[in-house]
Amino acid sequence: MKFKPIFFLLLYILVYYNLLFYFENRSTLLSTVSNLLLTIASLITVTILFKAFINQNNQHKKFTLLLFLACICYSLGNLYWTYFEYVHGIPPNVSIYDILLLLTYIFFLCAFIYYFKSHKVVLVSTYLFDILVFIVITATLAWVFIMRPFLSPNFNEHSLLRLVTNLGYPIADLTILFACLLLFLYTSLSKSLLYIIFGLIINIVANSINFYQSTYHSYLFDHFIDPLWALSILLVGFSGLGNFEEKKVHRTYFKRYIQLFIPYTIMIIFLFMVFINSYDVKDPLFIGVFLSIVLLMIRLFITINRNEKLNNAVNQKNRQLKEANDKLRFLAYHDELTKLPNRHFLFEKMQKEIFDNDHQNQSQFSLLFIDLDGFKYVNDTFGHNVGDTLLKEVSGRLREELAEGDFVCRFAGDEFILLLTGRDKNEVEIIAAAIVESLSKQYSIDSHEIFISSSIGISYIEEHDNILSVINRADQAMYNIKKNGKNGFSFT
Repeated sequence: MKFKPIFFLLLYILVYYNLLFYFENRSTLLSTVSNLLLTIASLITVTILFKAFINQNNQHKKFTLLLFLACICYSLGNLYWTYFEYVHGIPPNVSIYDILLLLTYIFFLCAFIYYFKSHKVVLVSTYLFDILVFIVITATLAWVFIMRPFLSPNFNEHSLLRLVTNLGYPIADLTILFACLLLFLYTSLSKSLLYIIFGLIINIVANSINFYQSTYHSYLFDHFIDPLWALSILLVGFSGLGNFEEKKVHRTYFKRYIQLFIPYTIMIIFLFMVFINSYDVKDPLFIGVFLSIVLLMIRLFITINRNEKLNNAVNQKNRQLKEANDKLRFLAYHDELTKLPNRHFLFEKMQKEIFDNDHQNQSQFSLLFIDLDGFKYVNDTFGHNVGDTLLKEVSGRLREELAEGDFVCRFAGDEFILLLTGRDKNEVEIIAAAIVESLSKQYSIDSHEIFISSSIGISYIEEHDNILSVINRADQAMYNIKKNGKNGFSFT
């Protein structure tokens, strides 16, 4: 039976809550049990990601490694917290735990950045720019509107490490949330990536509830938010059971516009909050500045939309030009009737593969010059339309006799040339005999039963040969067959 992650998650969280309710009235045991269950969940995640890492051998290996390192830091932090609280009876203050947790966030962010880089979904510089803008703005807002009010009036009594840690958690949560949003907007998500995103969002929700409880000394949920952390880390771990390949789908204009305007929208919100905090919203200066920014954004939307249409038109013209060039090249190197390569193609192939290499591989090639016996009679008797159809059927039969690495072209009129690779004389004889037999079979064209035969001259490339000399020798051998009864082959 196939392992179902969702059933395991539901069972684990159900057991987690049952144990919390069972030990609800025993505070010491409640903390220990909760810490142990969270630590076990993080260790399960580490195990899954480690196995995924050692079994992968593609571009996702480094991505999985970064996820694994993030979860290692998270697990070590939980182990430290569990040990400290069990020994001392109280949670640790600013300590190794906080450093490990912040390292967890850093590794998750590095994993996202690497994913963008390896999949070439968006320029890493663009992604980093959006992240940095978001970090600067959220750090400022978190400090002004969240941390400073809650740390006052004893602001100066707090250590620098305490201030950095308190500021770091909300910034890290918001940054990871923003990274998940960009991952959603820039990519077409696989199941594994959805596990990661949902896991991190659940973790951010649990952190927010915990921050609220700590700030207002309200422990309404107390340890009953702990299973959310377990659920979040297990979801991240179960991403390692699948693959991280995104589905290739076309991104809509709506998503592309969101991608373009994320940093600008954040900046407008930031400026708006600064003005509200520092100025009277009824001040004409405030109203004028805000309206000017909005109008500039609208103008930017219009400009980008116009450029997008122009870019699409240019891309369409480029595609049409490429298709026209491909068609012209095909016509230049292929016979229009049979779609086989023509003599120009043959000459370039022989020059490049044989004569430009100083005859190093000359012994590997043999040339078969094929002429159809009785084709003129077919044309004169049944008309050129039947003759053209006959040439197409002959081309199809010749293709069927080719192996990989062999080459056939329509040389002129009812003449064809085969270039065989890596065949000795016995093998060439077998192929020539098979072609003679195949081409001599009946053709049914427009209710006419037609029979023709073929004469084949065969030559090998010699040390002082050139393209024409090889073809001429095969041509001469072919005429020798025609003089001696046709429907056969001969070597030079």
